[in-house]
Amino acid sequence: MKLDKFVENGYVIVDDFLPVDIAHQLEYIFTEHENWELIDQYRDKKYGSGKYGHCKTGSPFFPAEDEVYTAKFWRNEELESNENIEIIFENHFIEVFNKLSESELTKFDIRCYKMDEGCHYRQHMDDWVGDIGCMYYFHKRWVWDWGGITYLGLEDDSDSVIPIFPKFNRAVFSNHKKYRFPHFVSHVADYAKETRLSLISFGK
Repeated sequence: MKLDKFVENGYVIVDDFLPVDIAHQLEYIFTEHENWELIDQYRDKKYGSGKYGHCKTGSPFFPAEDEVYTAKFWRNEELESNENIEIIFENHFIEVFNKLSESELTKFDIRCYKMDEGCHYRQHMDDWVGDIGCMYYFHKRWVWDWGGITYLGLEDDSDSVIPIFPKFNRAVFSNHKKYRFPHFVSHVADYAKETRLSLISFGK
């Protein structure tokens, strides 16, 4: 674990995070499970200054107050309480969360998502959900121009973002206690041959 990178940058990318057989097990659980719900969000106050404007950055390179937040993705709440997923999370994720937090976290939020054609997230922040966040990917194949790329903004006044490729068995941990991390996920193209799978989690 590159702890110094997490301290310095506020995030760290960890490849080959899980034993390969566990990563394959997660993919099997996701692809075989039914009851996915399509979430199609449209919110017109998310970039404002009021109660619901927690995604405002003040940057000219991110959405202005009069823009609308949209997101489209599939979520499976049954999977989020799946016993096998809970065991994998307890055995492989929680220790890393606590190490990066430098304290024992007591609450964890697990979310099971998939993205296919047209799915996306406009710019948003996750600092309200937990102190430490994790994006974990485990589908076997992805291609850059299929879309579904996470773009991470490091500074509100920067015109640059960091692309994070959804690579097999890759975990990305972020420090929400010190950084807001405005980020977005580009639209998945109609020619993408696979479904983008992710296990998203937060600890506080």
